Amino acid sequence: MPESSVITPIEGLVWGDDRLWPQFEALARTAPEALALVDSTDRLWSRGELRSIAQNATERLRAIGIGEGARVLVAAHKTAATLGAALAISALGAIFCPFSPKLGTADLAALEERLGHAARIDAGDNGQLVITATTAPRSSDPRNRDIALIGFTSGTTGVPKGVMHRPGALNYATRACAAIARLEPGDAILGIVPMDSAPGFTFTAHFALSLGHPLVFVDPWIPAKALARAEQYRCGWAIAVPTHLFTMIEAVRLGVWSGRLPLRAMAVGGSAMTPELIVDADALLGLKVLRMFGMSECMGHSSNHPGHPLDRRQQFDGIPFPGTEEEAFDSELRMLPRGTRGQAGVRGPSLFAGYADGLGAGQERMTPDGFYLTGDEIIRDDDGFVRVVGRIKDQIIRGGFNIDPAEIEAALLRHPAIAEVAVVAVPERKLGEQVCAVCRLRPGASAIDLPAVLDHLSAQGLSRKKWPEHLVLVDTMAVTSTGKLDKKAMAARATEEVMRRARSLKTA
Repeated sequence: MPESSVITPIEGLVWGDDRLWPQFEALARTAPEALALVDSTDRLWSRGELRSIAQNATERLRAIGIGEGARVLVAAHKTAATLGAALAISALGAIFCPFSPKLGTADLAALEERLGHAARIDAGDNGQLVITATTAPRSSDPRNRDIALIGFTSGTTGVPKGVMHRPGALNYATRACAAIARLEPGDAILGIVPMDSAPGFTFTAHFALSLGHPLVFVDPWIPAKALARAEQYRCGWAIAVPTHLFTMIEAVRLGVWSGRLPLRAMAVGGSAMTPELIVDADALLGLKVLRMFGMSECMGHSSNHPGHPLDRRQQFDGIPFPGTEEEAFDSELRMLPRGTRGQAGVRGPSLFAGYADGLGAGQERMTPDGFYLTGDEIIRDDDGFVRVVGRIKDQIIRGGFNIDPAEIEAALLRHPAIAEVAVVAVPERKLGEQVCAVCRLRPGASAIDLPAVLDHLSAQGLSRKKWPEHLVLVDTMAVTSTGKLDKKAMAARATEEVMRRARSLKTA
């Protein structure tokens, strides 16, 4: 193995089981005037000011009976008030349960019905916290006393899953990322992603408040503004999805921003990105992009390092964090040899405590020796690097032949006109499913048709059996609340368009 490829573990990674409040309060007591937050209006908040918001909210929550192990549902806005609510809930030993302010009424109703929360916190018209006690029965899950955070993720049954995390998982994940990026005191965290998921809250609010880094919110997402704020406030780290990175690079290419980012690293995960995107980030932004593999159930458990060779950062999703184990498994739950494709199984300090009662409990997919099965397909090479190569549930079955969308997406993203792509299934009477490529083109690119796409895939060497039957061009891609491509919404859009075209042919 070449010298430059040697894996160097993070030395001296130490974390504890303290909740967020005692960690932040110790920092606020030592330096109350230190900058804690830059909100989306450029209002600067000190640690002392956030502590005051938290102390006020603590008294109000205590007055309605919120204490250790109580679940509190919180509308997760990117505001000082929401951070104060998180700190207050932590101070009481209660459980912070953030949800998206954009959450649909049906999903919110499911949470209200099933969570067993003792209170709900919303933002009032004046930005102040509106705290409402609930009358429904509270959760009696015995795990509650050990849990700091319940994040929500989409479930296969239409009911959101509640992902339960202990304090140590949050501390471990953030300290590993800080060590990987080699953050220094004073480096700020750029808050790109929403705070309404377990990783979203952990890698923004918990990261900044527990370690004493200022948090700089970006809301709404405007790439040029995000770049300017990162530069202005000396941000050292951020987490994002590929769409964020692509639009930041576009902002440079279109001339709406110029400069060099102070970010020591930016972790990016969640969907496919091309090797060229990693190079462009380095050349145009001065940014070390680190592909990272994680999910709500096991946050940020594998990452590249800034010192890894470029080809590793382009092709792989990193190496497991110290203390985390990650391997590929077959359908019989047997661990596979290195270099073999299989379902990712992971165990380690950031693994969740399970799904909440009524919100996925019992649906955990585990091996007998405690590896959580992620639903992703990976290959781990002899040097220990992990590469995510697909999603099991994304498989398209056309006439009994299994097709991996990730392989087609990777080939399509190498087309010079295509900016973003989602390969999804559309129903077909005879074959069961057909393949549809939903694409957004680069600004200024000429429109392409399906034959041009197939010519490109042929030139890329993709097997004819995997070529799509349909192409849908869109101006914007559907995304989830965390900014990831929303394949479920994209599949619905593709199905509607394909059916419309079929009707038009019949009436022509």
